[in-house]
Amino acid sequence: MEKTHPQGASRGAQDAGASRPALKAGIVGAGIAGASCAGTLAAAGWEVEVFDKARGAGGRLSSRRLHAGWVTLGAPFVSARNTPFRGQAEAWLRQGWLVPLTGDILHGRANKGWAHARLKDHYLPAIETSQLVRHLMGGATLHTRTHVTALQPRTLILEEGRTLGDFDYVICSVPVPQAMPMLDALPQLRERLTDVRYRPIWSFLMRWEGGPAADVIKFDDHLLDMAVRQVTADPNLWVVHSSYEFAETYLEASEMEASTRAASALLGLLGLPWPVEVEASHRWRYARPENPVGGHWLSDPEKRVALIGDGIAGAGIERAWESGVQLAQAILQARD
Repeated sequence: MEKTHPQGASRGAQDAGASRPALKAGIVGAGIAGASCAGTLAAAGWEVEVFDKARGAGGRLSSRRLHAGWVTLGAPFVSARNTPFRGQAEAWLRQGWLVPLTGDILHGRANKGWAHARLKDHYLPAIETSQLVRHLMGGATLHTRTHVTALQPRTLILEEGRTLGDFDYVICSVPVPQAMPMLDALPQLRERLTDVRYRPIWSFLMRWEGGPAADVIKFDDHLLDMAVRQVTADPNLWVVHSSYEFAETYLEASEMEASTRAASALLGLLGLPWPVEVEASHRWRYARPENPVGGHWLSDPEKRVALIGDGIAGAGIERAWESGVQLAQAILQARD
């Protein structure tokens, strides 16, 4: 189990409560929902530990480092349509961590023509997307490569059988299909999740020559959804996101087969004379929730267990952020 603190993290908020033991929270999942919840609680003086089975924070905002920079195969943009997340996005803008999406955006396909498009209130990350998530954690402690297998009242069970107890609250922020096996001891919460389903997406890091001059291409196609130029690493690199239909068709296909199919589709959509190189790929099994539970969180206050994330609040970075912040604020108000 690897234990890290976010860059710039400060635990000074706990000093004010040094005369009494700090309240403790254990959070499963280091995506944006878990991170926003963790940071809000930590800023109020709680001792917060975040556990994720991956090697770093981020979830669908995780990033991948290359020799020339970094790319993300997850969410390509940050959108901020509503308050209060708009305030968070504006703070990141002031820091220079986001930039407005104002480049050339095209919609269409080669054999039908291209039209200029607009994406309102959308931003591109100027720093690694995983660092945005780490920033949100504030003073929380992150444990990576740590697999939590079960949630119990105020308790987390790790894969090797170790029990971590005495939390004042335990919170799960992973996709519903991953959360369900952890909730055998919490049947009332588990039952509320039975109707939530997810649609998958394949993402590909591709390189090609030619094609339309654009920074973002929204395809008029049932196989591929969009392509985003990766200026943070190499302007000749693009991340191509499949449609849900493509991902469902090739959900269990090998990376090689899915990549070959996507590259072939892209050749036709862009009218390219040369082959497309696929340098990396990622299958997001739980990209978009269908029939989310609704509300910002789902909890059992007596057992001190809560669920957050897109399976509860709905799809998108903004909704996941709201889910974590709203739960943390509700917990703090209840304690007050």
